[in-house]
Formats: sequence, C-alpha cells, structure tokens
Amino acid sequence: MMNSPLILVIEDEKALRENISDIIAHYGFRVISAATGEDGIRLAAEHIPQIIVCDIMLPGIDGFEVFTQMKQASQLAITSFIFLTAKSTRFDTRTGMDMGADDYLTKPFTKEELINSIRARLEKLNSIAQQLEKDEPIDASCGQLANLTKAERKVLNKISEGLTTPQIAQKLFVSKKTIENHRVNISRKLNLSGPNSLITFALRLKTQQPDLFHPEDSASSLSN
Repeated sequence: MMNSPLILVIEDEKALRENISDIIAHYGFRVISAATGEDGIRLAAEHIPQIIVCDIMLPGIDGFEVFTQMKQASQLAITSFIFLTAKSTRFDTRTGMDMGADDYLTKPFTKEELINSIRARLEKLNSIAQQLEKDEPIDASCGQLANLTKAERKVLNKISEGLTTPQIAQKLFVSKKTIENHRVNISRKLNLSGPNSLITFALRLKTQQPDLFHPEDSASSLSN
C-alpha cells in the first residue's frame, strides 16, 4: 500500500470530498484531502502526490489559481491535474484544458469515470517515468541552452509544465505552427532526437535544474 500512487483531493464540500476519497482508497490508492485551495497547495508541497483532483469553485483561491501555483513548483512539474466542475459550460472546461490540466470531470460523475480518469493519468505518468530512467544525463544538452532565443526559452518552459502544442499556442497567443517550428528549432539546437526527447528533457530540466528557468520565461507573450 505504501508504494501505491498518492492522490490529493481538493474539494470544499465535505460529503463529496469524503466520497471521492473513499472511492479512491477502495481501489487501492493512497489518498489525502483538503477543503481549501490553500490547504491543498500546502499538502501538495509536503507529500508530492502523483495526481491532484481539484474542484474549480473553492473558497478563497479557486482551482485555476491552485493549478497555476502548483505548476510553478518544480517538484510538481509532472504531477497530473484533474479538474472537477459543477458546470457543464464549455468555458469552464476549455479554460481548464487550455491552462494545461490533464482531464476534467463534470459533477455528478460516476466512480467509474473517476477511476478511469485516474488510471489513464497514471499510465501516462508511468510512461514518462520509464522514459526518464532510460535517458542519459542532461548536462550536455544544458550546455546548449544559451543558443536558444528568448521565445524558444518560453516555449521550453511551457513544455516543462506539461503543456501540449495547442495549449502553449493558446497561452502565448501565437499559432500552433509557430510553436511547432520552435519545438523543431529547440530540438535541433539541443541535439535532441526522438518523438518524446524534448518533452523528457524539459521535464528533467524542470525537476533537476529549475534555476535555469527565469521568471521572464513564463511571460504570456512571445517575442524574440
């Protein structure tokens, strides 16, 4: 049990929070929970869960702000994030996914929907973990970071946060083609090859050497 994945549930409604936690525990996962975004952020920093299941509408800071703060923490760079929303509006769903969330569940949802989403996220995390174990040290590629333009560094930073090409384009207000071109140029300059090599490098860089990312690399505009 101690080696099973840890899942953090952030939900202000007590009955629902306990129900979700009971379901997760029933399927053999470890679970901790919080009633507010602030408590959730504290628990995430202390325990480093593999997955966070978080309601959007929370007292104090909302789920979107929780997500933003957690993704700025290098130790949570590859933690998967599942949003819960009581609204079925396209705006809530789209906002969460554009930010880089891995999935969302609209209340009310079934236990099968919850567990299937969690298992899908874990499968992806296991794949990333296996790839990270196989990779060579990143020191050689780190030496080439100085060759990246400011725009390319911003894109690399967003990749390290787990965002996809469409999500990065949305965040940086440019076309998907522009982001694709940047990804090709970054891979070439860092001597990376293979379909997942850039993603793996970015995640390793975020977790091993977070100081190499500067605040301006997270800016919401893209310029050279």
